Amino acid sequence: MREAPESVTAEAMTTPNREIELKFLLDAAAAQAVLAALPPGETVVKDLVAIYYDTADHALSRAGFGLRVRRSAGKRVQTLKSALGEDGGRDEWDWPVTTDEPDLALLATTPAPVSPDTVLTPQFTVRSRRTIRLVQEGGGAIELVIDDAEVSAGNRRDAFLELELELMSGDPADLARLAERLSRVATLTPSSVTKAERGFALLR
Repeated sequence: MREAPESVTAEAMTTPNREIELKFLLDAAAAQAVLAALPPGETVVKDLVAIYYDTADHALSRAGFGLRVRRSAGKRVQTLKSALGEDGGRDEWDWPVTTDEPDLALLATTPAPVSPDTVLTPQFTVRSRRTIRLVQEGGGAIELVIDDAEVSAGNRRDAFLELELELMSGDPADLARLAERLSRVATLTPSSVTKAERGFALLR
């Protein structure tokens, strides 16, 4: 969920972040209950448009990678994500970019199966209204995100509400404690399905 800092150049983003998060599906009433259960704090709302790319034979997806260019408030970030690891985390590479087209050169230092001759094309689009809160839990800081999202591929659509809790600092046990606390006030359905997986499901 993190974006590349504006002060970091694209060339410098060669080391992945390790993203540790829990994800849940919920309905609108549960989303309101979750937000109401949080202590007072700043709420940020963003509109996001993400275009996901792959080769014609979905080589990136088959290798466990997802590649997108996401746009928000006139800024763009190119992101490569790995498959879910045994520790429940993913590697994530983020680069600030200036167009909706992915920059292949940025992927050269990653494990993604691409070369300078690889042809990547848009596969599907995800549009989201994102609500963000930073929550202190135990000794950790957790980014709480609720995405009101729709994946579109041609004339096919998949709309859903998703809660993500990402560990920004602290111990993974802090994530579990926050999730358990929120589950007392709202029905949360654990989910491991990514937005990329939803998009590729629409293409089948």
